[in-house]
Amino acid sequence: MGSLIEDLKKVKPEFRNEFDNYIQKVKLENREELSNLHSTISSLRDQLESTKFKTKDLVQRAVSNKTDEINQLKLTISELRVQLENLKFEKQKAIQEAILNSSQEIKDLKLSVSELRSELENLKFEKKEEVQKTLLSSSDEIKQLKSSTQTLRDELEKVLLKYEKKIGNKKNEQKK
Repeated sequence: MGSLIEDLKKVKPEFRNEFDNYIQKVKLENREELSNLHSTISSLRDQLESTKFKTKDLVQRAVSNKTDEINQLKLTISELRVQLENLKFEKQKAIQEAILNSSQEIKDLKLSVSELRSELENLKFEKKEEVQKTLLSSSDEIKQLKSSTQTLRDELEKVLLKYEKKIGNKKNEQKK
């Protein structure tokens, strides 16, 4: 193609001017486009650097924030563990105190039960003794009453016999 252009340039001198102008125009357009492309590339590089910087800054801030949050959470966890341990200790202490109090109360109740049993046994024994005495006393009284009753019967019979004799004597006297 280069030889055809050279031939045309020789044959037609106005083609040469026109061709050179066209070449100049294309070169100028290419230079402008190249300059625009370089400018765009430079601008894009600047934007990329700016974006990288902003992104890096945002990432660092996010990492820093998350690190702070993690540290706060670790601190909270640590405090909660301490509180949990304290609660466990207090609960264990309360359980031990309750067991101790219950043990003491059980001992006291056992002692009271033992004392009440002894008292009940004594009362049973005293009651039995009183019943025995009452029975013995009643038995003696019954014997005395029986004896008195027998004596009174005997006397009554004597009195009746006397009256019967008197009545019989009076009847005999009246028949005579």
